[in-house]
Amino acid sequence: MKARVNKVSIQTVLEDILSLPIAAVVVATDVNLSVSPTLAARAGASVLRDCSLIGWCEVASAVITGAGNLPAEKIIHAVGPRWGEGSERGKLANVTVSCLRLAEQNRLKSIAIPPISTGALGYPLENCAKTMLTQIIDFTFENLKHLRQIVICLDSALALDVFNQEFARQLQELQTTGEGQVKV
Repeated sequence: MKARVNKVSIQTVLEDILSLPIAAVVVATDVNLSVSPTLAARAGASVLRDCSLIGWCEVASAVITGAGNLPAEKIIHAVGPRWGEGSERGKLANVTVSCLRLAEQNRLKSIAIPPISTGALGYPLENCAKTMLTQIIDFTFENLKHLRQIVICLDSALALDVFNQEFARQLQELQTTGEGQVKV
């Protein structure tokens, strides 16, 4: 599904996020900025080194590094909340906005972002879709100078369906209220 909200194209896709030729890809990590074996193998040693130099990132925040051997320019390492730790919705909202801000601050035109915290951290997919899409759409109302494309990259047909349903609902709400410029 694809729509233009204000000056930003927002799209949901079923893709391998590490394969996308895009300015920034978001990957989930922990507070120690651990790099998954898959990311390490595909991006290379420079990403491991960059994460080691940064060393730490608090829950609900994100940091940016080079992308090594990936087709992207940058990697944004996002530390999402674990379901059940408290204030999960607020933390997920904060980490989503942190990723988008890092892209804008680093003058990046595009970002691919996965459903943060839904895997091993147990965040419910429907709640994640609602929270992340709300933040993404709200971010398009900012005075953005650089960010023009946000790709929500999903790894299963179920996740894609859940995000598409929530995206359609939020777009309908925007069109009904007349807020922003929406083109589906």
